[in-house]
Amino acid sequence: MSVDPLRDQHGIVIPHDHVDISDEHHVVRHTTPNDLHQIEKRLISGAFSESTGGGMSVDIEEWMVADGLDPLHYVTNPDHGAVRISVGELRKLGLQVGWDPDGHHPHHAAVWGIGNGSKRKRRVMALATTIRKATGEI
Repeated sequence: MSVDPLRDQHGIVIPHDHVDISDEHHVVRHTTPNDLHQIEKRLISGAFSESTGGGMSVDIEEWMVADGLDPLHYVTNPDHGAVRISVGELRKLGLQVGWDPDGHHPHHAAVWGIGNGSKRKRRVMALATTIRKATGEI
């Protein structure tokens, strides 16, 4: 976490591959019951969308563990779940993974380049391994 990310004139982190996030690292993506297919009760590709502010919000697992935190530390709602994704595999898809510290959340990062297309979202979803299921998820 030594190199602060560059921000634009509005304070939004500029998409980048952060030098301190290696390909061997993993990110944790939070999931909610709203991310489930209504009938099949499995995650849908929409769970891997970028926010309107840019980037898919994630936590950097190895940084959390190094600071003595559980990978689910920021998943505070008992109805929410989480998946784990390899940074190296995300980068192989041409995506950028960078540090995006958010207030009191120094382990926050973002994945940029997913866009709005369902094809890329499905590719990211295929990389995800469930750590904890969201309420209702099968």
